[in-house]
Amino acid sequence: MFKITMLVKKKAELSQQEFLAHWASHSAKVLQYQNVLRIRRYAKTLPLDAASQQATQRHTQAFRFDAMGELWYDSREDFAAARTTPEGATALAELRADEVRFVDMAQSVMWLGEEECVVGLAGETN
Repeated sequence: MFKITMLVKKKAELSQQEFLAHWASHSAKVLQYQNVLRIRRYAKTLPLDAASQQATQRHTQAFRFDAMGELWYDSREDFAAARTTPEGATALAELRADEVRFVDMAQSVMWLGEEECVVGLAGETN
């Protein structure tokens, strides 16, 4: 499966509660456009409290982000094709315009890749 992973930094002027409220609203929009954009799965992960993080980091760098979002697609071709339709372009433009309201894009990290399932069923989406 093709996957986008984004490590998200919230806008500095937002409290954590405001950030989470914006993200919940944004998630509803992602759900609204799921079929148009051919999104197979969408997941959000919030970090544990600092003490829990420190207890498990094993000498790695501290997690400097406020959250992580993941999007899965059946293939890279599906991901690209959905963006070439007028409906897909409109959906993507609306989602991007919304993201900049609560995400510090310059401090966030996004990467695209092919997921290799090691444990579980290949292509499992539940």
